[in-house]
Amino acid sequence: MLKVFTIVSIDNNTSKAGTRVLNTDFISEVKTINSTQARFKFNEQPDNRQGRLNIYVVTASRAEIVSAINTSINADAITLSVYPDNDSAQTPVATVFRAPEIVQCYPNTRSDRTKSWIEVNEKGAGLKKYLIAHYYVDVADYVVTGSSTTTSTTSTSTTTT
Repeated sequence: MLKVFTIVSIDNNTSKAGTRVLNTDFISEVKTINSTQARFKFNEQPDNRQGRLNIYVVTASRAEIVSAINTSINADAITLSVYPDNDSAQTPVATVFRAPEIVQCYPNTRSDRTKSWIEVNEKGAGLKKYLIAHYYVDVADYVVTGSSTTTSTTSTSTTTT
């Protein structure tokens, strides 16, 4: 399941604070810090034996995180508009991503609600990063609802998986 988290710090680095969408399948060792925060380990590269677990502190309770971990998704795959070569000057192309392979999604810039970065753990190819023509928060909704909207210069279509 993908969930939006407000990050306080990553590996004690508060400069990485902000919001991002994380795949709860890659979360382990959830612990309560206080009544408004929790800490967990997040594996950004689950197929890499040498990868390390990053420690996230978030403004969510342990119960909220455990609930998200135990929530099933409604879409096995979603279609997102991806900029070829991560170049926003190019026309986005509809691309299918397997929801369980999405690791995280975060904004392109703090004020840009039209583009985001998505990191995907593609089997056999490792972690790949894509610039997408979607607001990062919407990606979590697409996985939960099972539909996404793909926009092109000529039409808009909704895909349900």
